[in-house]
Amino acid sequence: MKVLLLGGAGIVGRAAIKDLVAQDDVSQVIVADLEISRMEQYIRMLGTSKVELRKIDVTDRRALVDLMRGCDVVGNATYWKFCVPVSKAAIEAKVHVVDIGGFYYETQKQMALDAEAKTAGITMLSGCGSGPGINNVLARYGADYLDQTDEIVMHCGGGAPSPNGPPPKGPGMTIRTVLDEFTSKPVVWENGKYAEVPPLSGKEVVRFSEPIGEKTSYCSLHTELATLPLFIKGVKRVVLKVVFPEKEIAEIQPLIDMGLTKTEPILWEGKEVTPRQLLDVILVAKERKVEDAGSQIAATLMTVSGVKAGMPTKLTYEYWVEQEKKWGNKKTGAPFVIGMLMLARKEFTQRGFAAPEHLNPVAFIDQLKKRGFVFKETKETTRSL
Repeated sequence: MKVLLLGGAGIVGRAAIKDLVAQDDVSQVIVADLEISRMEQYIRMLGTSKVELRKIDVTDRRALVDLMRGCDVVGNATYWKFCVPVSKAAIEAKVHVVDIGGFYYETQKQMALDAEAKTAGITMLSGCGSGPGINNVLARYGADYLDQTDEIVMHCGGGAPSPNGPPPKGPGMTIRTVLDEFTSKPVVWENGKYAEVPPLSGKEVVRFSEPIGEKTSYCSLHTELATLPLFIKGVKRVVLKVVFPEKEIAEIQPLIDMGLTKTEPILWEGKEVTPRQLLDVILVAKERKVEDAGSQIAATLMTVSGVKAGMPTKLTYEYWVEQEKKWGNKKTGAPFVIGMLMLARKEFTQRGFAAPEHLNPVAFIDQLKKRGFVFKETKETTRSL
């Protein structure tokens, strides 16, 4: 099996590489990124001969299509704004593609490519990470159990230091994505309709299992909202909230207040740039200097509510995994790889646009368990005495 991984130098890409090279039926992993020099030491740490490093600019359509041809599947771990152009390139190259989410609006644009992907005979599996990804699979798993699904509420990103090592430094996802979540208006599905709410609204304290405990979550714009209301029929409410540490909010909010996250162009030294462009350059450089050390437990808590056998029923799902930062973001990288393998192994054959809720949830969860993920399900029913 030949796999092309775009954006392999990032925290999700690193976890995906480690997983892919461990698969007996994966013979070659082409890791393509603008920053391949960052990968050389990492590949030496893995001690594998399966990896080939290639420099690529994903905005170079011709070069990207040429690189894709002949691969069994493409994994796209680049910044979410590249989901659509990478999907279009995959259609031209006629190769299956999996990504970790288009931040709601890009995912909607990918849906519009459904007919083109079907004509090309390929699958575009969108948002196959943790959230989106595992969240969608668990929502489908719960909906399959219920006779009627009324509500899905997700709380993503709970975490705690692992007892097996020092806590990691830096955020668990790219700084650019964190800024996007702080500045974009979240979308919720209420009473069967979409509605926008202010960034960092819907503040709620939720209790995860120990050692994580109580965490505060806020509404955030996510890909799950683009697909779950469409593919889980009859659901009346879908809300996603992300755990943002107070320290992180305190550090980022002043940048927003000073206008440094604005995307309107300004004139600087005779050229048009945006404050956000300059901020991205500064923060991404800082992110790359963070030591890849430390361990943490990463978790998500969600509920799927509705009716079973005539009784109101609430299903609570919690999943967590221990991850070492030097090996990347396993919580997102592992489901990302599972999606790629399902397509390459022909275990999932739906063509065109697909979301994780279309996958077999039992098989998907089983693969996650084999990678060290722990799942807990609680069922609560209400009946009249």
